[in-house]
Amino acid sequence: MNKLDAIHAYERGDFSANSEHPMVMKLLMWASVGKGLMDSDEAALRFPNALIGALTVVPLFLLTAAFFDRWTALLAAAFWAIGINAITHNRIGKEDSLLVFFMLFGFYFFVRAKQISPVDKTSLVRRYAASAVSFGLMIASKYFPHYLGLNMLFHHNFHVREARPHEPSGHTPGWFFIVIIGVFLLASPAVLMPEVWEYMNAYMGERLLTHSGYLFAGQLYKNNMSSSPFWGTPIYFYLLFLAIKVPLLTLLAFFIGLFCAVKKPGHVGHAFLLFMFLFWLVPYSLIGGKWLRYTLSVMPFVYMLAAVGVVGLIRWVAERFPSSGRALFTTSAFAVVVFVCFPAWTAFAHRPHYALYTNALAADKAGFFFPHDEFYDDGLREAIRYVCEQAPQGATIAHETPAVARYYLSEFARTDLNSHAISSREFDVTTAPGTVYVIVQRGRTYFENREELETVRAKFRRVREVTIDGVTAVEVFIKQ
Repeated sequence: MNKLDAIHAYERGDFSANSEHPMVMKLLMWASVGKGLMDSDEAALRFPNALIGALTVVPLFLLTAAFFDRWTALLAAAFWAIGINAITHNRIGKEDSLLVFFMLFGFYFFVRAKQISPVDKTSLVRRYAASAVSFGLMIASKYFPHYLGLNMLFHHNFHVREARPHEPSGHTPGWFFIVIIGVFLLASPAVLMPEVWEYMNAYMGERLLTHSGYLFAGQLYKNNMSSSPFWGTPIYFYLLFLAIKVPLLTLLAFFIGLFCAVKKPGHVGHAFLLFMFLFWLVPYSLIGGKWLRYTLSVMPFVYMLAAVGVVGLIRWVAERFPSSGRALFTTSAFAVVVFVCFPAWTAFAHRPHYALYTNALAADKAGFFFPHDEFYDDGLREAIRYVCEQAPQGATIAHETPAVARYYLSEFARTDLNSHAISSREFDVTTAPGTVYVIVQRGRTYFENREELETVRAKFRRVREVTIDGVTAVEVFIKQ
């Protein structure tokens, strides 16, 4: 809804809307909605990310092949294509999909530039330019420039090509960074607007927060940057995600790949994967504000390590049966069936509510550990529709999604209802007069509304429950 509101603002000539994010994704969504590519606003808003998410197999394949070989690259691309975690976060209309797409292209073209002799200046310029454009678009998709910094830090410490005697310097040219800045400004010129800077100043100072808290494993935690490193969501948040939300076979392949990489850290591809994975996991775990959508940017490295693990396992078997070509073929075919086909079936079997998937380590805990990110407002539309069908004229509807409620109240022709956010300081759901419908979403439990929600559950009558795959997503309570 924030993006749809931003698109409507763009149509009015106001490009400062949704200023905490740059413009590229909103421009793509604007084009998608404006061209009428889909039969609904929701589908049109999701379409660019779904398309870019699918196309991410291309830079992932290229980057993996640049460090390893084509077979490892094909496996990494396959893991992304059928990976339930990648599918989950490429459907939700957030900036991370475009961030990952351009990030991987930036990494790839930069590696290719470093693999070329500095003597071949024409090819070098082309690859540096392509990398710079990719990184510029990455930052114009999401304000996460640190991935460029990690890329530069890695190549400062590791060399993908041994320099030959009397070759000119292979240092990154200064114009590379100028091109990045230029592309960023061309793709997201709103960043030059003074009102955007004023908004960003307030946003980064956490002065725009209307509610706070993340319900994690049944306990409410602070979930903001100022709570870093140890006063926010637990530092094992992302480790738990990897343990219970990644299919076990993919997780097994990942651990095998991690073992292979640690065993031979001198291999530049192994060093790259270890470097990127650890420099993602440690800082993100120490930051107080955590969301599962952020994990989309670590999944390429997880899948690349998983691909390394599968190839390493096949080669380990081949070394023990050096004279048997049939054994190698059988092992390869078996590995593809086990490590690719089974996770593909897992994704297919859990459609369309991919985010609720948990593996066998937490098979009965769907919606328990990360309810906000696992439901992501699933069932809210149905709950609002129920209220619109049942509520008398002028009744109150209380919720935690003002923009979504405004949209659906208009869609269902019930703008007569009084819409309020439960966590608002100006509204108390327990003392509101007349008929009051309260929409309760477990994932939207905050410090500002938890006491009111407890009162609602204790004293109001539950009249509707929306379940997703057998798990309660939304409840509707009434006070008359």
